[in-house]
Amino acid sequence: MAAKKGDIQLWGLAAGLVLPAVFAYLVYWFRFDHSTAFTEVLEALKGVKSLGKLLSLSVMPNLLLFFIGIWSERLLLARGVLTATAVYAVAAVVLFLIR
Repeated sequence: MAAKKGDIQLWGLAAGLVLPAVFAYLVYWFRFDHSTAFTEVLEALKGVKSLGKLLSLSVMPNLLLFFIGIWSERLLLARGVLTATAVYAVAAVVLFLIR
């Protein structure tokens, strides 16, 4: 079986790490007032112990990217996305435990 173009685990890892950050910013853009800076919103969420919830929500687009990798038989790409999601999952668990 020949490797498909774009089936690189490092690409999946990079996309899996960047996509949640972009999605978290999009949540800020559509949900919060733009007079407040993104970093201030993160500090406020940290203050009310909800940063882990934003982190958990922002990882959801990785699910779509993972399934696209599986359906298009780019298994190494999907493995990279899964690895990035596991990193975010560990961070979310740590944030939930230290509240």
